Amino acid sequence: MRRLGVVENIAHDGTVLIRSEFAPSRGADVRDKRNRPLGRVVKVFGPVQEPFAAVRPVGPASLSLIGADVFVDEGNHANQEDRRGRRSH
Repeated sequence: MRRLGVVENIAHDGTVLIRSEFAPSRGADVRDKRNRPLGRVVKVFGPVQEPFAAVRPVGPASLSLIGADVFVDEGNHANQEDRRGRRSH
């Protein structure tokens, strides 16, 4: 597991916003410090040096997550091609 960053905020729709140390790939599994699943990365945006990662949580997100360190599961998700990455013609 690799440290992804710190939870900055929770959006009104339940999406967890993380100030990350690197740009994770979409679909990467995100876990808390106890190795419990938090959700999956759905979007990466913001400045290149410290991007934000939007994570769709598995269950309802608690406000106690704000300020917590989160980690990304280093698996084979980085080698998988997602649907948006393919050319359509």
